[in-house]
Amino acid sequence: MAYVDYDFYKKITGDEAIPEAEFLRLSWGACRRLDRMTTGIDGVRKLKAAFPVDEEDAEAVKRCVCAFIDTAYRVEQAGKENALASGFVESENGVHGKVISSISAGNESISFSSSSSESSGSAFGKAAASKEEEAALYNDIAREYLSGIADANGVNLLYMGRYPFRCSHV
Repeated sequence: MAYVDYDFYKKITGDEAIPEAEFLRLSWGACRRLDRMTTGIDGVRKLKAAFPVDEEDAEAVKRCVCAFIDTAYRVEQAGKENALASGFVESENGVHGKVISSISAGNESISFSSSSSESSGSAFGKAAASKEEEAALYNDIAREYLSGIADANGVNLLYMGRYPFRCSHV
């Protein structure tokens, strides 16, 4: 299912490339998301049935996956920043807790952090806070890269109707 490898991703993103381990972790989900977004109402997965043969169209699909991977990484990072800024942290064992901002010894006082994050105002921060915002962000990326891009049979990848050709690979 992988539409891109790390070498292609690194070539596209250059100095802004995420670590290879993160790429490998996120690439499956990015490809899966793209498959869902290019599958019509009849269940034909266009990229599986007829991956674009046109060089530029194939490049657009690969770049879209790279953008999805980057977005997933940045949304995760923004989510962590939002949680930290709102006073919550996650320990290595997955337990969530509040960030202690101060401790007093006399009469035992403990204060917890509750500031808001500047990153929550970014597109990634908003996506981390809302599934609807996250879906809209990915939809915008897909439209940017895949509008007007066709599969090997000439069917637009973003067309959601019944696939006009008989496909054995669904």
